[in-house]
Amino acid sequence: MRWIYGVFALVMMGTAWSAQGQSFCFALAETYYEQVYCQLQARAQTKGLPSFHEFRKNNQTIQAALLRRPAERNGIKLPAVAKPVVASTDTETTSFSVKSEIATGRRSKTSARTEPVDDYLRNTSLIADTSGCLYRTHYIECNGIGYQLTGNKTNTRLRSGVLDTENKMALPEQVDLPLQPYLEQAYGQYIHKMCEIGLCGVTMTYGKFAYLYQDVRAKGLNFSQRFETMFSFLKKDKASMGVSETLPDTAGLGIEQCALLRDRYFVCEMAGRNLVYVRQ
Repeated sequence: MRWIYGVFALVMMGTAWSAQGQSFCFALAETYYEQVYCQLQARAQTKGLPSFHEFRKNNQTIQAALLRRPAERNGIKLPAVAKPVVASTDTETTSFSVKSEIATGRRSKTSARTEPVDDYLRNTSLIADTSGCLYRTHYIECNGIGYQLTGNKTNTRLRSGVLDTENKMALPEQVDLPLQPYLEQAYGQYIHKMCEIGLCGVTMTYGKFAYLYQDVRAKGLNFSQRFETMFSFLKKDKASMGVSETLPDTAGLGIEQCALLRDRYFVCEMAGRNLVYVRQ
């Protein structure tokens, strides 16, 4: 009897872990097609599709082919995969490139629709001077100000109303700002809103955020609107699902892997994972 109970407990634990992982699909999505998969999953429309883990192993051409019919049935826009284009000497028709924008500080005047995504962006990091800052595992002190490592929070610890429909991600639109300052501003807002709903522990690194920006732009879509869609699904999931408040292992992390963001957060990247320290 004890053996049967033990097996049952293991099965239930595995089911709970799987449900939580599936529920927060949007927190794991790093590309537009992965976000579309999560939208379909939220609507229980992934019959015939591989698991999210298996889906993301495919290149974007295969992902688009897998998503096409269920996306059409659910009224979700699915732009074609961007193809490489021949560079033009005409500045009015040269295709969009985040890499060149970051390097030059200038914003392209053209649509991003035909530009393939540059994978180098995944490894882009925030630039920051952390000299004089002290790192102490779960705590960073800089210029006399302390920042505490923060993970996910249960709903009982959240401010009232943060999971309501009225609470928006509200990423700024890129109007006159050069790309890098814009991305840093938008990323700061993203981190703030994710922590606000108790999901500090599942945020994207800055590099993944920048990569998703280009991927969405390359498909001719609005970046801010895509994040509103993501945020609305995450709030619904968070309202009904529990989270673990266990802090991540920080072994091997150093202050050189961290950057100050909006004077309120230190974001640190370790092995592709994002760690957020919140000002106290």
